[in-house]
Amino acid sequence: MNRMKSILKWAVPCLALTLTIAFARLYGQATASEQKVRPIGVVTAIQPQQLTLRTDAGPSLTVNLPEGISVLQVPPGAKSLKQAAKIAVSDISIGDRILIIGPVSSDEKSITAKSVIVMSKTALEIAREAERLQWEKNGIAGVVKSVDPATKEITLAVPNPQPTPGDPTHSVIVTLAPNASMLRYAPDSVKFSDAQPGTIDQIHVGDQARALGTKSADGTHFTAEKIVSGTFRNIGATVISTDAAQDTITVKDLATGKPLLVRINADSRLHELTPQVANTIAMFNAGPSKNAGPDHQGTGQGGETPRRTGFEGHGRPGSGQQGSGMPGAQSGNFEQMLQHMPPLTLSTLKPGEPLIVVSTEGAKPDQVTAIAVLSGVEPILRARPKGSKEVALGPWNMSVGGGGGSTSGTGGTGETGP
Repeated sequence: MNRMKSILKWAVPCLALTLTIAFARLYGQATASEQKVRPIGVVTAIQPQQLTLRTDAGPSLTVNLPEGISVLQVPPGAKSLKQAAKIAVSDISIGDRILIIGPVSSDEKSITAKSVIVMSKTALEIAREAERLQWEKNGIAGVVKSVDPATKEITLAVPNPQPTPGDPTHSVIVTLAPNASMLRYAPDSVKFSDAQPGTIDQIHVGDQARALGTKSADGTHFTAEKIVSGTFRNIGATVISTDAAQDTITVKDLATGKPLLVRINADSRLHELTPQVANTIAMFNAGPSKNAGPDHQGTGQGGETPRRTGFEGHGRPGSGQQGSGMPGAQSGNFEQMLQHMPPLTLSTLKPGEPLIVVSTEGAKPDQVTAIAVLSGVEPILRARPKGSKEVALGPWNMSVGGGGGSTSGTGGTGETGP
């Protein structure tokens, strides 16, 4: 019981934002270091005295449930086991999130549970929706312009409600509240479960930050109670080859001229931009011009260096239909824009085809995991201002969750972050 109290002390207080991370960290503190598989995740199947757990890391575990095992259900927001309720094994349902205490087998394919901590799927969905609304109402996101660790201030370039070429953002000074919670996305991942506790010293100019807190009356300052940040890239590239069996694309990075391995996973989005969208993004990237228009191609050469992208804005679905008339433009919601684009498959990619690969910063310089792979991007690669080595996505910014949600930018405490 004391062991579980220690786990719950960390796992539950900020559940609506950090449930997955807290469980993962706590489990690592409470078990032997040689145990590589962390039995934390979602129930996918249930049999008598046994269930299947899809771990946050990906692999599934068979969980053996001996007679008389202790099962505790805790509600989102609980701060101690005083709010936990003892339930029967039969009360566990598919979709519930669970933490298993017990030894993992030597082949790391099964675990015999000594105790189970459960958070029900229904309760979590309610908590996630409440959190989504909280981030929508009291959240802010943008590109980091400056960082001052001494004053604990971060200046963000925040998307304007209706961005236009030459006027896409405005500055907001974010001040960290005392005891503010800080998280940092891991290399090669936008899963919130992979994020780690961070510090202001890890945040750099060009990074992305999303914060929850209170905005000043004039909108120029923001006090952050929670903040998550990360380094993201837009990579201009051309296809060298594809491997559908391995879900990889080998590309030539136009900035370096070197090969880059792009890994595709279940969360990666592959889309072909329509000419209208590509040309509109190109217009934004080229900046204000008397000749700029929907078909403006801009100038410049194709060699783009990776550029960190922004988070999605705060408009509700459908609000992007105003302003530029393009899906997602007003809210800056990258995912909303992609929902209107034709899907792309690896089999259709041809050698030499231009792409933009959106990713987090990779752990290895020659490999990245794609958040999105976009084709039909020739106008965007041509439209950067002369001398610039940046690839930008105009009024649309990379959405990596709203308060711990999915890549849709409007989810709750799912696998990807706010």
